[in-house]
Amino acid sequence: MLVQIATTEDAAALHKLLERSRNVHLTLGNEDLMAALATGRVLLLRAGAAQSLDLVGAWVTVAEERPPSLSANAPELIYLRGVAFQRHFSPTHGMQHLLGAFALRYAQTSHPLQLIAYSDDGWLDRALHSAGMTLTEHVQFFVLERLQKRHWEIAAARSACAIHMAAADHMARLADLDAVAFPPLWRYSLRRLQEALWQGPLLVAQVGDELIGYSSLLLNRDACTIARLAVHPNWQGQGYGRALLLAGLQLAQEQGCDYAMLNTQAANHRSQQLYRSLGFRPTGESFAVFVLDLPASLPAPRAGLKGDSA
Repeated sequence: MLVQIATTEDAAALHKLLERSRNVHLTLGNEDLMAALATGRVLLLRAGAAQSLDLVGAWVTVAEERPPSLSANAPELIYLRGVAFQRHFSPTHGMQHLLGAFALRYAQTSHPLQLIAYSDDGWLDRALHSAGMTLTEHVQFFVLERLQKRHWEIAAARSACAIHMAAADHMARLADLDAVAFPPLWRYSLRRLQEALWQGPLLVAQVGDELIGYSSLLLNRDACTIARLAVHPNWQGQGYGRALLLAGLQLAQEQGCDYAMLNTQAANHRSQQLYRSLGFRPTGESFAVFVLDLPASLPAPRAGLKGDSA
């Protein structure tokens, strides 16, 4: 069994594996997949006779940009965004080899690492668990139907703050806000916030000169997805989250959306209470979040991962 770092020359073989495999989980478009190949973020698993190794598995990771405001002991976030295994090859066996090679490659880091994987497939759940990742969260989906017929009273907090569209010069401050509003597992990097601004709408709540919260929406014809809702801890519990959410829903109404969707952790009862109070209901859909924490370590020799020149 051999794990190697893929290059762009492996693109054709990787695409063939993805097309023909039964056990595939991929959340990247082709452009992002090629970028991952070009930056050494794809690992290939080969098995067979020494002179004839077949490609039997692959995985793709994406590293989250580290917010400058984070402390030195806060982890770097790396997401498992794609994994595939050849038919009749054991995903649990393959995942153990790939994860072991990943851990070996990142054995010497100045910051701790947190590998995060999302799964809504039983085979992937079993493979991640067998490889040593820990099931940390379940995330549930909620939907609000008949959006055009909904009416809400303006929350008192709405009159105490200004809610308006975000601008490019807000992004750095929003990244700092996000880093303290969420634990590392759920934080947004500056790059992801910039993407949210481009995809829009991105709303901010402001009191005086201070940005105290934001919400990110995705509008797609008749559907609105509430992708993000954040309030600075110093301003939580005062109705600002509700005001931001209502502002987003009213904007979606104006754009002609018929329903709204969002998701939240199964254990986040406080947020669920807010969503239910506005008419959201659970859809029954969910996904699991698996995590592996790798502590920072002193530099040490690495071996065993073919193609690693970093």
